[in-house]
Amino acid sequence: MRRVRLFTIIGGIFGLIGLVLLSVGMALAASTASFMASAQRTDGTVVAMTARNTTTRGSDGHTRRRMSWYPTVEFTVEGRRYSFRSSTGSNPPSYETGENVPVAYDPGNPSDARIASFWSAFLAPLSVGGLGVVFTPIGAVLFVKGRRMARLRAWLWKQGRPVWAEIEHVGRDFTVRVNNRHPYVVHATWQDEQTGRTHTAVSDYLRHDPSPRLQGRTHVRVLYDPADPDRNLVDLDTHPS
Repeated sequence: MRRVRLFTIIGGIFGLIGLVLLSVGMALAASTASFMASAQRTDGTVVAMTARNTTTRGSDGHTRRRMSWYPTVEFTVEGRRYSFRSSTGSNPPSYETGENVPVAYDPGNPSDARIASFWSAFLAPLSVGGLGVVFTPIGAVLFVKGRRMARLRAWLWKQGRPVWAEIEHVGRDFTVRVNNRHPYVVHATWQDEQTGRTHTAVSDYLRHDPSPRLQGRTHVRVLYDPADPDRNLVDLDTHPS
């Protein structure tokens, strides 16, 4: 897979996820604000703390478990007792059994209630929206970088200076994962006749081992920008004449 394509795809995915998270966060915040503005207030008591395990898988593939504690609150409206379990949990617990807490409830439906503190009410919208704030600019930066790399690649194909570079290494790039696999790359070097400097070019990410494709070849064609030889691309398909 071309690096430019990888950056564009990942950037697009991150940007889309970020926009969705931002939209969901804003919708949750607006809904919560509307509820809190029209809700009645009373006092409630934490009657239980319920533990709930959540499992996440990190980028390294390892599974991590985290325990959060969710309070169950009881309150009374017009002599009738109601209870609810908060949708917001924390570790360590934010409340203790027997603790008094403010409660906001729908006067038309008191069973629709929540703890009337800022963090309890708005933690979910802030968390979701915060992830959106992080994902969106990362996605935008990667996407823009991918588009710039695409334009550079097109320019190099048309106007890049060709040189036959010596193949130095063919193998996997263990610093990157594409589709959960380390891609193959080809490293080639050449010496600039004018400056005497040695430059290195690295191929696109390759799904399959290119060694059979390069059998018997010691050099590959590289197209580079004379003003900046580090801006280059490796052409594996052109053979020496």
